[in-house]
Amino acid sequence: MNDLLEKAKRDYPIGTKFRSLFDVELTHNSSSVIDDLKGSIYVKDEYYGWWRCIYDKEKNNWAEIIKEETMTQQEFNSLRVGDFINNYEILHKYKEFLIVRCDDGHDLFDLNKINKLGLKIKPKTFMGLEVKKYDNVPCEINGSALVYLLEVGANVIWVKDFKEGIIYKGLITSIRIL
Repeated sequence: MNDLLEKAKRDYPIGTKFRSLFDVELTHNSSSVIDDLKGSIYVKDEYYGWWRCIYDKEKNNWAEIIKEETMTQQEFNSLRVGDFINNYEILHKYKEFLIVRCDDGHDLFDLNKINKLGLKIKPKTFMGLEVKKYDNVPCEINGSALVYLLEVGANVIWVKDFKEGIIYKGLITSIRIL
């Protein structure tokens, strides 16, 4: 098992972008915490600090590592004026360049600079709600279901069922805070 942990530490260092084996629609960044749980290897993601599977013992399969060049290009293409990269607000976008607001005025970012600085894109809102953890806020989703809002991520929402207490994660078509 030491060989698997060593491979995980070598191939998934801090900041490695990957797709979890059990949640392939979302990408994650690894943190420094890697652990062996019953033969499978897990790493905590940087954003939420949740355990994500990077090696499944039963399937003998590793999580897909996403190359920086491709991912940064994809993230860059999805950027909009008003989005934030770390604490830098995007003021203007032109081809492969961004003008962002910095503490000392304005700055120009290009793809190479974004890659070199390791800046992470963090959207401020999703479906009109601020990206953050919520304290069981009552709301209505999809027009009729009553739930508690737990967290809004960059592209997913976590809610808890009123009656059953089950936590659901996923995309929803509508949400209304009560």
